[in-house]
Amino acid sequence: MRVYNVGDSVWWARCGTLEVKNTCLVCFGKLQVTLILGDGSHIALPCDYCSKGYYEPKGYTVDYEYVSEPELRTISAVNVAQDANGETREYRSHDNYILSAEDIFDTEAEAMERCKVRTAALAEEQRTRAEYIKANVNKKFSWNAGYHLREAKRKESEAIRHREKAAICKARGKEA
Repeated sequence: MRVYNVGDSVWWARCGTLEVKNTCLVCFGKLQVTLILGDGSHIALPCDYCSKGYYEPKGYTVDYEYVSEPELRTISAVNVAQDANGETREYRSHDNYILSAEDIFDTEAEAMERCKVRTAALAEEQRTRAEYIKANVNKKFSWNAGYHLREAKRKESEAIRHREKAAICKARGKEA
């Protein structure tokens, strides 16, 4: 494994969750929605979907998405530890991210390959690990299989119902 120093630019195979701001699905960033009363009058109201509690609407929602992509970073600190097993190095970037030695590379292509390996490993873990598969880890797999089949059926009917309601809301909004 190559040794890096402070000031070196490296490609980091960044894999993990990242806070992402998405435009509000209700107000589309306009911070308000229009309510049409029965007499045809319009009232502008603050969007409740993108506001939290007493806070004002923001026009966006915060979601967490899994990100797997190389990023160019500059090493700002190197911590070296020596013990009976040898020497270990921990690298840090200017924004205090810890860059493990196995996840930093000289080229973007190498970092991209590492991202693919880590993403595949995570997908396999989530696909096979009992805690991710089972709804109730204390029940047998046969109970959990029945639960997931029932929930899939219920969610499919919910999705149909919600799409129908969204279509009605959109249609009524256009009538105004």
